[in-house]
Amino acid sequence: MKKNRLEAFTDAIVPIIMTVLVLELSGPKTYSWQGLWDMREELMSYAISFFLLAVVWGNHHHMFLLVKTIDGFVIWSNTLLLFFLSFVPFATAIVDADHQSLFGSQLYTLLFIAINLSWNLLRISLVRANKSVAVLVRTLKRDPKSIYTLFAFIAVFLISFYWHQFGMIGTFIVMLLWVMPYRKIEEAAKRL
Repeated sequence: MKKNRLEAFTDAIVPIIMTVLVLELSGPKTYSWQGLWDMREELMSYAISFFLLAVVWGNHHHMFLLVKTIDGFVIWSNTLLLFFLSFVPFATAIVDADHQSLFGSQLYTLLFIAINLSWNLLRISLVRANKSVAVLVRTLKRDPKSIYTLFAFIAVFLISFYWHQFGMIGTFIVMLLWVMPYRKIEEAAKRL
C-alpha cells in the first residue's frame, strides 16, 4: 500500500470524529448571551477536545512527511490510533454530563494515555518499516517527547484523584507540548 492511501484514510476519519464531536453539542436553553454562558463548560470541553484532535492530526501529517514504506504493522498501528481517537466524542460527552464527576475526568485522561500508547506503537512501526530513511529513524526511534507525554498523562490521572477537574485541563496542558510538530522531519522534508 502507498502511504497516501493511509494518509487519505486518516484525513477522512479525523474530520468525521470532529464532526461527531460538534453534533454532541446541544443548543442553548435560551437563545441569548446568558443561554450561551450557561453552556460554557460544554463549549470549553468541546473546544479542548477539538484542539486535541487537531494537534494529533497535525503531528500525524508531519510524522508521515518522510515515510516511504507502509506495511501491515503500520496499517494496524494507525487503525488502533484512529480507534482510540474515535472515542474522544464519547469521553467528552461523559465529561459534559457531569463536570464534577471523577469518573469522567479520569476516563478522559485514560483515553489520552491510550492514544499516546497507540501513537508510540505507530511511531515504532514506522521506524521498522522505514529503516532506510535515516532522518525518520533518527527523529522517531527514541522520541523523548512521546515518553514525557505518557508520564505526564499518568501524573494528570493521579492528580485527578485529588482535583478531579484537572483531568481534562491537565490533558490539554500536556498536549501543548505537541503544538510544534517534529521539526527535524519538517526541515528534512523542505530539503527534498
